[in-house]
Amino acid sequence: MEYIKSKLSDDLARKIIGSQEKAMEYLLRLNEIKPIPALKFKTISRGQNAGKKVLVLDTRELWKAIVDSWNYEESKKIIRDIFKETEKYKSGKEADSAMDVLIKEWQSLKLGNIAWPFSQGAFDEFVQRINSENSTGIVKDDKVKVAAVKYRRIKEINTVRNDFIETLIFEKNNNILPTLNHRRGVDFFINGVSFDQKVAKSPTNEFKRHFKDEWREIAIKKPELVAEYLYKYQDEGRFGADPRLLVVYIDEDVSIDKIREIINKTDLNNPLEINFAYKHKVQGEKNYKVPCFVILLHN
Repeated sequence: MEYIKSKLSDDLARKIIGSQEKAMEYLLRLNEIKPIPALKFKTISRGQNAGKKVLVLDTRELWKAIVDSWNYEESKKIIRDIFKETEKYKSGKEADSAMDVLIKEWQSLKLGNIAWPFSQGAFDEFVQRINSENSTGIVKDDKVKVAAVKYRRIKEINTVRNDFIETLIFEKNNNILPTLNHRRGVDFFINGVSFDQKVAKSPTNEFKRHFKDEWREIAIKKPELVAEYLYKYQDEGRFGADPRLLVVYIDEDVSIDKIREIINKTDLNNPLEINFAYKHKVQGEKNYKVPCFVILLHN
């Protein structure tokens, strides 16, 4: 867990801002609010930019200037403004119309309900099941082709929908400082604390097996339990005990309008405290405690 309200490290500055180009843009905007003594400028003497002042800092000086001049509230506003100019933000803003196009294409292809034809990593098992059917090779081929198209299109729909969700969360919560350069483990900072956003298509199969027919009702009533299962049964290859914002689908067919309604009611100020035990293959069982926000998407 990383905290940036009081101070900023060189590594965190690079995580948040990313490129040197964006770092210069950030410093220039901050300098307009509060002059930064460490900044060095030169004036362009030729060409169409003649007379324009530009920053003259080497890489070390650039990131040091950001660290030394860090002011959380002022910096948050500037970084939020820069984020609004990124392609990621713009695509999130246009997700409504993009989703409409994708859904209409799905319907025109007569693909039926929007549901996964096979789970991730289970393509071989799916093909073996198709091969065991008593039908011709051509019929089997067609079933695999349709399943592959469904899988690709659902992945595309989910990408657009996830960008839309992230944009909604950003706009609804002014306490979010986004990262301009995504690195694994940090998507944004909420009240100065680093959080990684994870989107889950269900509360886990283990949750459903454990609570059987009541799993949906229990999930909606106890989001902290959903978070515990998602931490507890995560893949060890991608294990993390970091603070997370979990967006969890309880129903697969949640509309864009319903997602907007749910997120507009979300308040990201007081995270849940999640305690979970994880069975590592080498280290054995270890206990963890993490702050976590949970957004449940359901009809």
